[in-house]
Amino acid sequence: MNRTYPPWLLVSRMLGTVALVGALATALKPGVAPPWAGPALILAFFVLRLGSEWTLALRYPDEEGRHKRSAILNTLIAVAVTAFWFYMRRRGF
Repeated sequence: MNRTYPPWLLVSRMLGTVALVGALATALKPGVAPPWAGPALILAFFVLRLGSEWTLALRYPDEEGRHKRSAILNTLIAVAVTAFWFYMRRRGF
């Protein structure tokens, strides 16, 4: 079994996770970044993380279907984390 993926795909997934951490940091400390930084980082999280997950699932399918299940699970987690981010931002933690 050979699992060779393009490096940009792995870097994109990592940068999406970093964008999520940045968005959560801006929600926890409201005066640290401009008001548009949080939504921009959430958007970057969706584009980078979910884009790379679904690219991996559709362009590099595996026999067991792990990539597709992973993409579906990551989509559900991304929606839950985004809802949590909006909740934290609204509550003003």
